[in-house]
Amino acid sequence: MTGMVVEVKQVSMPLLRLGEGPRWMEEQQALILVDCFAKQLRRHFVNTSRNQVLHIEDGGTAKMVNFVIPVEGEPELMVVGVGNKVCLVHWPPSDPDTHTTAPVTLHTFTDDHFNVAKCDPQGRLWAGTLSPTADNIKPVIPNAGGLYRFDHDLICTKWAKDVTISNGMTWSADRKHFYYVDSLAYCIYQFDYNDTEGTISKQRVLLDYEAAGLKDQAPDGMTTDVEGNLWVACFAGNQVICVDPSECRVVRRVALPVSQVTSVCWGGPDYSTLYVTSAQVQLSPEQLAASPTAGATFAVTGLGTKGFPPPNYKVDLKKLRDIIKK
Repeated sequence: MTGMVVEVKQVSMPLLRLGEGPRWMEEQQALILVDCFAKQLRRHFVNTSRNQVLHIEDGGTAKMVNFVIPVEGEPELMVVGVGNKVCLVHWPPSDPDTHTTAPVTLHTFTDDHFNVAKCDPQGRLWAGTLSPTADNIKPVIPNAGGLYRFDHDLICTKWAKDVTISNGMTWSADRKHFYYVDSLAYCIYQFDYNDTEGTISKQRVLLDYEAAGLKDQAPDGMTTDVEGNLWVACFAGNQVICVDPSECRVVRRVALPVSQVTSVCWGGPDYSTLYVTSAQVQLSPEQLAASPTAGATFAVTGLGTKGFPPPNYKVDLKKLRDIIKK
């Protein structure tokens, strides 16, 4: 880390009202993410600066689109959160730069809608929902969301309840712990994690934001580095923090030129670039005018660490193809 200079550069992508769910695609050297309220997936090819957009046409039923994760063995197939549905879309790089598709529904929930999803090291899909909201932003019924796990056979089970806003999820480098955020609880939770069984247990608070001096900020998206530290987007905080889970404390901070920092992921050829998304939501016209890069995506380099390649969803491809044919 000695002598390295941390640099924060804006990625050549449009400003988004709510950018979320960034994820690196190694084979394409591309960053994919979600433009939630526009119901769009966006892909940025880093080497060429090409930007590709896929609009999800669901008939107007969903409030937003919230996550995108490639399918293992079929990288042109993406699992997407569309409102309260887990869906599937086909999105090859050969598509036009701007394209529209209708999603295939895999599972419909009674929860209000999804907010976040990631795959564990074994390729099981974990997806979190949130409570019903007013104006698609502020929850009006607390503790009405949950955390679900989709196995390789598409069978779904519930693993956490009484959640208001499901957010950041990540696993420890040694695969012994699972970390999870409920943004309006203003804390990061830690669970014991069984990598073989895909189970979580013994929920406890790892970091309380108010106790850590982060009052008026909310934890959002999160990822892990190779040393086992957590990198956490701080919504309304102008920063990404690095948390040492062994000491339950903030050990580093990266300042951003925007307040509404939403999520993070590692990417680049060696996974040493931290990509950061942001939003324009909950900002007044005056605040937006004073923050011309609100909603931008940023690339942070020089951190002296790196992350892991993100697992794709390892699903039974035969079962998936049978659903598509129906």
